[in-house]
Amino acid sequence: MSSGTPSPYDASNFLVEIDTVPVASFMECVLPVASIDVIEYREGADAVNNVHKLPGLVRYGNLVLKRGLANSPNSMAIWDWFSTVVSGTGKTKGVTVTLLDSGKAPVIKWSFTNAWPVKYESPVLNGKTSALAIETLEVAVEGMTVTNFANQGA
Repeated sequence: MSSGTPSPYDASNFLVEIDTVPVASFMECVLPVASIDVIEYREGADAVNNVHKLPGLVRYGNLVLKRGLANSPNSMAIWDWFSTVVSGTGKTKGVTVTLLDSGKAPVIKWSFTNAWPVKYESPVLNGKTSALAIETLEVAVEGMTVTNFANQGA
């Protein structure tokens, strides 16, 4: 008998798209922290210890994507994007990360605007281990929206 308490989603079932194009399977995705600066001020007529707080600038951390290198048609996609920024010809893109349920249906989608790569890490190569060759891309983002598909139509 079900207790009616929803179970958390499995964090390993997600899809990453850059400008609506799925980009190889990522093994790890660290979503950015979103925060709002606090502006404190005191009006002249306020008591000495009375501080008002207002929302200030909204800030987003960087999105971090990690994947194993593989022989696929888009195996160089994230390096190519990074190298265009290095050469001065890069453009910002839209990036989405979609969490999927066990049936592969979308549950929650994080959409990031004006994204561009700020850091690329090549894999660590070591002949003494059998570890996967993992590359990492860190992406700066200017905006974020979240869509919850699970609550739509309910």
